[in-house]
Amino acid sequence: MKKIVFTLFLANALSAQSITLLKDINPGANPSTPAEFFNYGDKLYFNASNPTYGNELWSTDGTPEGTNLAFDINPGTASSLPISLMNYNNKLHFLTVIGTTGLYSYDNSEGAHLVSSGLSTAANLLQSNGKIFYRLNNKLWYFSDNATHDISTPIVITGQMGAVNGKIVMAASPAAGVNNAQIYMYDGTSVSLLKTINPNTTSNPQNFFYSSQLNTLFFSAGSSTSGFELWKTDGTTEGTVEVKNINPGTSNSFPGNFKQVGDKVFFSANNGSNGTELWITDGTGEGTKLVKDINPGSAASNPSSLTELNGKLYFLANDGSGEARLWESDGTADGTKLTLELKPGYTNFVLGKMEAYNGALYLSAKLNVANGQELYKIEFPTLAVSGINKKSEMVYPNPTTGDIFFSGKEYVSYDLYDLNGRLLDQNVKINGNKTHLSVPNGNYILVGKTNEGTVNTTKLIVK
Repeated sequence: MKKIVFTLFLANALSAQSITLLKDINPGANPSTPAEFFNYGDKLYFNASNPTYGNELWSTDGTPEGTNLAFDINPGTASSLPISLMNYNNKLHFLTVIGTTGLYSYDNSEGAHLVSSGLSTAANLLQSNGKIFYRLNNKLWYFSDNATHDISTPIVITGQMGAVNGKIVMAASPAAGVNNAQIYMYDGTSVSLLKTINPNTTSNPQNFFYSSQLNTLFFSAGSSTSGFELWKTDGTTEGTVEVKNINPGTSNSFPGNFKQVGDKVFFSANNGSNGTELWITDGTGEGTKLVKDINPGSAASNPSSLTELNGKLYFLANDGSGEARLWESDGTADGTKLTLELKPGYTNFVLGKMEAYNGALYLSAKLNVANGQELYKIEFPTLAVSGINKKSEMVYPNPTTGDIFFSGKEYVSYDLYDLNGRLLDQNVKINGNKTHLSVPNGNYILVGKTNEGTVNTTKLIVK
């Protein structure tokens, strides 16, 4: 029996990804330098500077009109510089490091309130067991029940901290004046040495990143046998192990920029042959691999601002062009590709942090001469379906287990959408008349493009 495929109308014209200046917060060529992005409630919060308010707390709903000062914590032109934004007890909490310094809480109805003062040198805020932990004067503290508490211990915290299985993990030395930073752990009662990673000297653990899917705290640390490499811990001595010696021997791979997407964690690392490139891990040595050599050879692409949106990784990378470019990855080499040239031909760019919010990406960047570093919005095309038009035989078989063949016109590429109109793949080249879809079982919308510029749209079932 002949298989029937339905062709659907496109309610809206297809469009590529686009980037626009959302708002010139600091008008003209001076920068507002948006940073510290955090999703809270129905808005995206961040800090930014302008001549009227200084550096204060801002928010956006994704529109220019809805991008405004959230609260002027240090009134007038002075700054408060909010950092370390987090959701604690259903309120936005953050530190301020200028003016009346301390820990603040904020919500839309009550505004911002100081809940703990005198924390101008606090750092490494994180949540665990209903408390906010932080480092202050190289000691471990926590905030709970509207009060701060000092955890008495002789160790000196020398670097960053993380949390896993209800334990606080930190880089610390056993006492003041001792240059031997190892990995220590606080279990809610006392602080103890978790593991001596480098018996001869400091291991300097850093870049802690907790993967909720893998229930694993990843970090980087140095040893005399492996160099500075990828490690992980579950909060136990036995579970604190090196994942992989990415740069063989005692050379360093310097893993960092971790980001979870599904059950995998992406990061940047240097294997000594390809420069600093995009890597992926499932927590095992075998599952820790180079995703793609984006800047071929020993040159580095230096992936940064790794961000998850709709089950994909988006990041900034230098492919050797010298231009500002957005990339995407599904964890495979073929699925790691250029998504958008942010400003073709412009090389005097500045790129800051990036965050996903409400189906779009928000980027702190300088992309032209007229504006400083400001807030940009990157939008992705969506597909709206208005109804069934006629029968079509653009592809076969349908349903398919993955391999499909194009019939009739000479199709050269295709786009793939889910039934919610979200773009999954774009401008995928077709070799001959055959292609393979590496997607989960389900219903999709396939948009075929011919070398004559014709676009045909078909509903496709993958099983």
